[in-house]
Order: sequence, then structure tokens, then C-alpha cells
Amino acid sequence: MKFNLKKLSVISLSALLFSTSVLTTNIDAKSNNANKYPKEKVTLAKSLTKRFAKDGYVYRLYATKYTKDSDGPYVTVKSKNKTDYKVKSIVELSGTTGISYANLVSKKGKKVTVDLLNGFYNKNKNIKSLKKIVQLENKIYKADKKNNKEMKKLYKMVKNVKSSKDRKIALTSYYQLNNYLKNPKNGVPSLLVGESEF
Repeated sequence: MKFNLKKLSVISLSALLFSTSVLTTNIDAKSNNANKYPKEKVTLAKSLTKRFAKDGYVYRLYATKYTKDSDGPYVTVKSKNKTDYKVKSIVELSGTTGISYANLVSKKGKKVTVDLLNGFYNKNKNIKSLKKIVQLENKIYKADKKNNKEMKKLYKMVKNVKSSKDRKIALTSYYQLNNYLKNPKNGVPSLLVGESEF
């Protein structure tokens, strides 16, 4: 079989020119897409960090567990690890992702980074005298609007907590919820961190 060198050169040159134009178009498309998304801005949430840090070592981790559930292959469950953590800092990403995460530290200095919404929870929500308070708080929080009747009911429940230590935790959470309802930027009440998972 004889090859026509001239024809082969023309075909090769055409293929090269075509692939170069496709490549240039793809690069232009990628750079155009990159310009569509806002640049990620990382900010330390100072007031939230200060508020959560005051709680001390009361936070525990969630873990993911494999499931055959139709909603997805994984569910969030309480970790078997009972290590208590303190919030070291809360960081907000305000760009394409728009998420917040918390940097936690244990008493032994172990550091972890978790999602603010579903990576950890306040162990005080499991105190028997606070369980119904947490349930009502969560209901009001999810409604995302102030309901004076429900808030009065909540305040009465808080005042009826017998233990002064538990009552102080409940009262702090009550005021945090009240501040959230005035302005969501004040952040989720400490007792409700991760509560949306259960």
C-alpha cells in the first residue's frame, strides 16, 4: 500500500489545527466558568467563637454510619467516642461553598475540625430535665419566627427546672434563642448545635 505523503501531511495539519481550537475553546470556557463563582472568603466568626468557647468542654462528635436507607448511603449518629471538646474557633466561608465549620480541642489537646451544622452536639441536651425544653426550643428555632406564646411557655419551663445548674444552662439557651430570632446572624443556641440531626 502506497501512502500519499502530501495528503497525510494535510490531514495531520488539519487535525492539529482542529484540536488546538477545541482545546482553546475548552480553556476559555473553564476560565469563564471560574469567573462566574465568587471568590471564597474565610472569616473568623469572633462573637460566635467567644460565645461557644464559654460553654467549655461540653461538645461531642457525630459520626457517619453506612445504611441501606433510601435517603442516602450514610446517616449521622452520635459517635461512640465520649471525648468532650471545647470550641476553639468558628470559621465561615462566604463564597461558592457558604459553609461554617468549628475547630474543637479536647482536654488532652486533640484537635478536630467539624461542620458547624452536623459535626458535633452539646451533651447537655441529654440532661433529663432539659430534654423537653430542647424539643420546644428546636420547634421554635425551626419555625424561624418569634412566637410569643411559645416563648412564654418555654420561659415558664425554664423557670421550673429544679437544679440551679441545669436552670442556668436552660436560661442561657433561652436568651440565645431569643437573640437568634431577633437576628439569625447571632447564631444557633448552644443546646441546639447539631439538633437538626435528631
